[in-house]
Amino acid sequence: MTDVLDTALRAAEQNGGRKVTKITLKIGLMSGVMPAYVQSFFDVISKDTIAAGAEITIVRDPAVFVCRKCGVKTAYTELGPEYLCQSCGSRALRLSSGYGFQIVSVGIL
Repeated sequence: MTDVLDTALRAAEQNGGRKVTKITLKIGLMSGVMPAYVQSFFDVISKDTIAAGAEITIVRDPAVFVCRKCGVKTAYTELGPEYLCQSCGSRALRLSSGYGFQIVSVGIL
């Protein structure tokens, strides 16, 4: 999250902004980032900066698996105890997306 703060502050500086108002993040289901804690953690690290009080909006990126047996893509939007191919039921899956973490936009004034 410190990288998110640094990037937002840099964007504000480069564009003559005096306040960071909103940051939109795309967080993959399998990234290990817990969305419930993102805003509170950001509030702590951004205190005493021009990003203090900025709203964090999270866009969830589903986990997409490709079956190694039949090649079908299966998407999951919730964490689960196991992941199976929706076509053939195989557990032999390869994660192809849904593990990333990126800044989509930074709102500045």
